[in-house]
Amino acid sequence: MTAPWLEEAVSVFGSREPPSFPRKIAEDILLRLRITIVPQPHPTPDSMSQWLVQRKYPCQASAFPETVHGCMVWIGKVGILFHDSAEDPAEQRFTLAHEASHFVLDHLLPRRRAMEVFGQSILEVLDGKRGPTPEESMTALFERVSLKPSNLIRRSESGHYTHGAVVESERRADQLALELLAPAALARPLLEGASETAAAERVLLRFGLPVHVARAYVASLRRRLRKPRFSSQDFFGFDGG
Repeated sequence: MTAPWLEEAVSVFGSREPPSFPRKIAEDILLRLRITIVPQPHPTPDSMSQWLVQRKYPCQASAFPETVHGCMVWIGKVGILFHDSAEDPAEQRFTLAHEASHFVLDHLLPRRRAMEVFGQSILEVLDGKRGPTPEESMTALFERVSLKPSNLIRRSESGHYTHGAVVESERRADQLALELLAPAALARPLLEGASETAAAERVLLRFGLPVHVARAYVASLRRRLRKPRFSSQDFFGFDGG
């Protein structure tokens, strides 16, 4: 059974099952979300911040991590998704899905929830134009609504995530990205009668995932299905069929 938060997030992208795989995730993002996709070969803090400044968005290079596959920035309703266009198509596909997932989970849905509780007036708080009133803060506490402008870009100087909330955000973005690109209901049958290695190859070919992502995803699905990690095929070095 899919968690409610995941169901809600998937619905933002339209149909759970696209007409074909690998999913053309860039087209879905542009169709469903107010996101501008910015491909850059080997994006750097300077290249990303310069792109924003040239378009009158206030930004400093120090806001970005040094090394990225992709990076999601949002200003109000608008998102800007930077990604490394020098990577292979499978890596780019997963990066786009992951970063768009951040936009939906960490920005769009919390913003929608706050507006349901407070109405349009709360946008001034969410956009950092004013602080919440005491009444708004109390209501947010009881309704479990966040009124803090989110900032998930910053890392520690070592490049690691700075707090647990960001780690959890990354986990959820990965989970949504996988459900968008390789829905669990369609991926699970590919595990039947296959070793973990063979199943990962099937998932990779069917959904166009990066190799390391396909392997991790299959291992996760097998754990959920309580399948043994190693089969006789793994042990003896052959696959049936």
